[in-house]
Amino acid sequence: MSGGQAQRPGIHRASCCYSVDRHNGRVSDELTVVPFHERLSRNLWRILLIAVTVAMAAFAWHDPVVAVFAAAPVLIWCLGMARTEQTGLVCGLILLVFAAWILLPRDLGLSGRWVPSVYEVCVILPIISALICAMGLRAQRSGGCAGAIGLSALVLAGFVTAGLTVLDDAEGYTGAEGVWPGPSGLQVVELDSSCGSGGCTRSMEATGDRAAEQMRDYLDSRGFTTPGYSKEWTCRIDGLLLTYKVCATVKEVTPTAVQVSWSN
Repeated sequence: MSGGQAQRPGIHRASCCYSVDRHNGRVSDELTVVPFHERLSRNLWRILLIAVTVAMAAFAWHDPVVAVFAAAPVLIWCLGMARTEQTGLVCGLILLVFAAWILLPRDLGLSGRWVPSVYEVCVILPIISALICAMGLRAQRSGGCAGAIGLSALVLAGFVTAGLTVLDDAEGYTGAEGVWPGPSGLQVVELDSSCGSGGCTRSMEATGDRAAEQMRDYLDSRGFTTPGYSKEWTCRIDGLLLTYKVCATVKEVTPTAVQVSWSN
C-alpha cells in the first residue's frame, strides 16, 4: 500500500460513492438508485394502458359520467394495485377491453343493445372490475390498500350515480343523448324544452341543404332505428340488462329547415 497506509478489509476506495462489499454482504448506495431508463422500461406497460384509456375517455367526454366510470378501473389498477408486470399487464388488458367496449362505440357515434348503458357502466362495471382486481391481487400475492380503497369508492359512487341518473330521468331531465348537436353540415339552434307528466322533451332547429335527409341519416347512424311511440318517432335502446331508451322525431318545417325533438 502506498504511503504506508493500510486499507481496511472489506471496503474499497471510491471517489464519489460506495461499492459492493461481497465479503461482508454490504450493498452500496449506488445500487439502491434504479436508473430512470430502467424504471421506464419496467413501467412501460402501465404507461401504455393509461395512455390508451385516457385517449378513449377524452373522445367520449360528451358523456362524462360514462367516460369517468369506464376509465377509472384501469387507472386505479395501474396506479394503485398492480405490483408485478405479468399479472399487472394481464388484468390491465382485461380492464382495458371492458373500457374499450364502453368507450369506443361512443367515440364512433355507435349504439345498440350491445353497447352498455349508463346504468350498466355505473353499477355492473365497478363490480366486475372489483372482482378482476381481487383475482389479480391474489395472483400476485400482494395487497394494494390504496387501490382497494379507490375501487371500493368507485363501486359506491357507481350506485349513487346510477340512483341520481334514475332520479334525473324521473324528473324529466334529457341530455344530449346522441342527438345534440346534430350533423356538422347543418346550422343548429336549440329551442325551449317542453315538460309534461311524461318528462321533458328537448328540441332544436336545424337548417341547411337537404336538412331533413341529413338529420334522418344522422339519427339512423346513431342507432335511432327502433319504432317509437308513433310512426314519426324512432328510438334507440342501449344496454344488455339495464336498458336505456331514447326516442327522437324529425319534423320538416321547410325544404331547408327541420325541427328535431327527443326525450328519454
